[in-house]
Amino acid sequence: MRVFITFIILSFLVLSCTSDSKESPSKGKKVGEETPISTNEDQEKEEINKLEEEASIIDKAEADMFSQMGFDDKVYYELLIETRICDPAFDAVTNNQTTPCSSKLFNFFPYNHKRKIEDAFLLQVKAGVNNYPYRRLLIFVRERGKLVLMNGITGYLVQRIPQDNEIDDLIVAVIDDLGNDIFDRYDVLLRYKDGKYHFVEAIGDLQGTFDDPELKARATQAIHERIIEKELIF
Repeated sequence: MRVFITFIILSFLVLSCTSDSKESPSKGKKVGEETPISTNEDQEKEEINKLEEEASIIDKAEADMFSQMGFDDKVYYELLIETRICDPAFDAVTNNQTTPCSSKLFNFFPYNHKRKIEDAFLLQVKAGVNNYPYRRLLIFVRERGKLVLMNGITGYLVQRIPQDNEIDDLIVAVIDDLGNDIFDRYDVLLRYKDGKYHFVEAIGDLQGTFDDPELKARATQAIHERIIEKELIF
């Protein structure tokens, strides 16, 4: 039987990225580059380039997931500030370890079509942001007027699947660092229930999809255990 948690070289990840992760949640008129967040544009670009250089090949394989042209709507910039994941007053001169609020580092997707994007959204975060070495998918919801982190995934969005309840199922690629610059990736299905997304089943890994029912059942159990052990979904 095929081994589920495989030791695979990073280069395979370049061939395995899929899906509607390139979607834009808004088709409105672009507002250009983000509201200035640095007193020196060259310094800001230098800091972003540094993050990109330090990011793993996993993130570079999906470089087009992040816009180089600014957000489609200023609301995304405002939401970034509200999450406090970045610094709107970022200045590379101070070297205070903060992160620019830039579309080059963050991307937004809807998931709950009953609510406005301001009240429920997926935030894809580039590897290296805030010294976190892997790409992250953060799921926010607004409760009592404040944004709350509902879920987090060490990995990235692969696909959103519409549901009758208007809250998308998610297929996400979970990244597992096995050490020594060796990584595995597990494509898993998440479903919203009782106020949070929950693991449903494993869809595939770097070697392909789990088409055989017995294989899929075993892989689902093994991968779920691995995700819990490493807290890859939280």
